[in-house]
Amino acid sequence: RNSGVAIAIAPVQAMADLDEDAIAELFACGICDDIMVDPTTLTCCGKSFCRRCLQLWIRTNVHSSGVPRCPGGCGAKMPFRLPARSLALRNALERLAPEKAEERKKEALEDEEIDPLHGPCYGGFRPWQEVAANRDVIFGNRVGVRQGTPGIVIGNFSDGLHVTVRFDAQEDGSELCVNVLPEALMEPLPGAFRLGQRVVALYHLMLHDVIGVHMGTVGVVVGGLGADRLMVLFEEHPCDTVTMPEGPVSVNYKEVIAQRPLVGGFSIAQHVQSAMDLIVGNRVAVPAGTRGSVVNEFSDTRLTVAFHHGEDGVQSCFNVLPLEIRPWCEPPGHVPAGVRVRATQDLLGGVNTVLVKAGTVGVILGGIDESQVFVSFASGRDDVGPRHIAVEVSALARAEEQYEQHEDNKECDDGVADSAPGDTPLQHEDLQQLS
Repeated sequence: RNSGVAIAIAPVQAMADLDEDAIAELFACGICDDIMVDPTTLTCCGKSFCRRCLQLWIRTNVHSSGVPRCPGGCGAKMPFRLPARSLALRNALERLAPEKAEERKKEALEDEEIDPLHGPCYGGFRPWQEVAANRDVIFGNRVGVRQGTPGIVIGNFSDGLHVTVRFDAQEDGSELCVNVLPEALMEPLPGAFRLGQRVVALYHLMLHDVIGVHMGTVGVVVGGLGADRLMVLFEEHPCDTVTMPEGPVSVNYKEVIAQRPLVGGFSIAQHVQSAMDLIVGNRVAVPAGTRGSVVNEFSDTRLTVAFHHGEDGVQSCFNVLPLEIRPWCEPPGHVPAGVRVRATQDLLGGVNTVLVKAGTVGVILGGIDESQVFVSFASGRDDVGPRHIAVEVSALARAEEQYEQHEDNKECDDGVADSAPGDTPLQHEDLQQLS
């Protein structure tokens, strides 16, 4: 029963039996050949080095070869943002060689104090600090780095004026570092937003106790304000009933989101409708065709939607799959929501399957776009319940119109039937006279 414990303890005991010299050799940095301080493991080769040694390696190779390569010999490009320190290696060192580990820490601190390359950079920046370009950086007569592009400070350049920065992206695709004046740099914006980035308001933003910016309004980040606020210049919202504020608005960075398609291609504040009855437990929580608005992404596969129930506008939020909702818009004027319609042709599904037969009556739930509406058709003989499908407007006619046409045709048929008996005797009498 204890054999497993003995096996687990054996390697630890064997390590403890090593002298400090053997341990120092085992945990030696591949750059300085001394016991590691702040051990950092590179993902490209799996080898570990002192963190400060890796930073010095990067800085030296930036100026000598342009693109630093792995010091472990695998030839991979070095990440300028190093992986996190290895807590497992650090704890092992402090446990197996506590005196040597403490000694190396003190040496590293002393080296940092006298190392001019580790001190502050021009403009008050620090080596390995995250920054962003606060304006377009021009190379000759072209834009080399766009305003707002993130980067990381490597250190001072030798001319006494410029700071060496590795930007995340350059217009020509170059991976080389760039020497820029400190005034071309700024602290990163909160929430990892970028200057010039298009964002969307996640909520109604209140200004002087009234809605100043509607949820879903698009804007552009034009600056930062403190540690948690952004300056955003919002565009005019199509449904604004109030005057948009002039100039940028100060918002918390959590009140906006980068503008992009959400899962399923939907967008923040987009009007949608439930594409089917949404069931919770054993009851219908949201009937098909219920209107709502997209609040945000809930996960990589679901959206949070606020559905509107009843005339009082009470909202309930549900996390739904994209296939459970459809876009909503006002349907065409001749087939408004709630009107009864009739299919003028068989409505087909996949592989030419007839979903709804011609003549089936349904009710318009809402519009999807200019050419399509969402319709709930009455169930057929083989259907468990009504069918809710998107239909081309051209494949529908108002049920009242078809009923009127049917009545007109019936009257015509009745008129012919009434005249026939009268015609027959006349024709018969004529025949008698002729005879």
